[in-house]
Amino acid sequence: MDLLNGVRAFAAVARRGSFSAAADDERTTQPVISRRIAALEEVLGGPLIERDFRPVGLTPLGRALLSNAQTLLTAERALVDAAASYRRGAVRLLVPPYPDAALWAAVRLRASATGVELDIEEDGRDSRLLRLRGGEVDAAILPVESARADWLVPLGLAQSTDQRQLTLASLRPTRADRERAARIVVLPEDGEGALLSTLRDTTARYGLAARQIHHAPDLVPALAGSLAGDDWILCSRAEADAWRLTWLPVKELPLSRTYRLDTISQRGTELFDMNLRRDVAAALGTAPLQDR
Repeated sequence: MDLLNGVRAFAAVARRGSFSAAADDERTTQPVISRRIAALEEVLGGPLIERDFRPVGLTPLGRALLSNAQTLLTAERALVDAAASYRRGAVRLLVPPYPDAALWAAVRLRASATGVELDIEEDGRDSRLLRLRGGEVDAAILPVESARADWLVPLGLAQSTDQRQLTLASLRPTRADRERAARIVVLPEDGEGALLSTLRDTTARYGLAARQIHHAPDLVPALAGSLAGDDWILCSRAEADAWRLTWLPVKELPLSRTYRLDTISQRGTELFDMNLRRDVAAALGTAPLQDR
């Protein structure tokens, strides 16, 4: 069977709650949608759609597999986009998750002014390294030790607060609030390596409990805690500004993200001259180390 067409039909029916509406979305007919889903159900070993309801619903198997189906379709789109990027001769760059996409758009425009099409995609720290090593992209901004860094992004703690200064000692739990002490939320970009070790060691020296260092797999819950004034997010000033939080440097905690541009193609190497590196620095929320 055509697995992708079956998955597309399944996802369309799940989204629209109707075979006819799904057929309109897929620019085909209702019988074709029905046949594609029936073939998919045979491959997957059970019914995916509850056909006796209006709007139609998903069976327990359908609900269990919908997320996987959507992941497959996302991967298909990424494959098609990557092929188009390659045919265009674009340079593909992976960057850390960005709070302000407009600044990365400025990087792309700078590259375009030199006659090079630059495709920029945000991705997690581990995925950036693996995709670069696998040759999927031309360049990536990767975390490195400070001695090898092109860019240094100072970090502080951010929260919705009227405070104008912050010390680690003020976050030390008291007997009264030992179970509700403020947490320092660490985002995935900072969730391993020397930076995290330094954070743990330093906070322990100032009397903070280990449980006060909290890893956040997703940004939205982390922001909810900071907007409520309960948690502090470890982040850059640019991120705090984008999230409308007050950013405070902590003297006892001089942490920074340290990044280097790694390239595996000659075009990628030639593209990133000093002017473009300054635009990248602005997008990261810092300045090139050479300008400091």
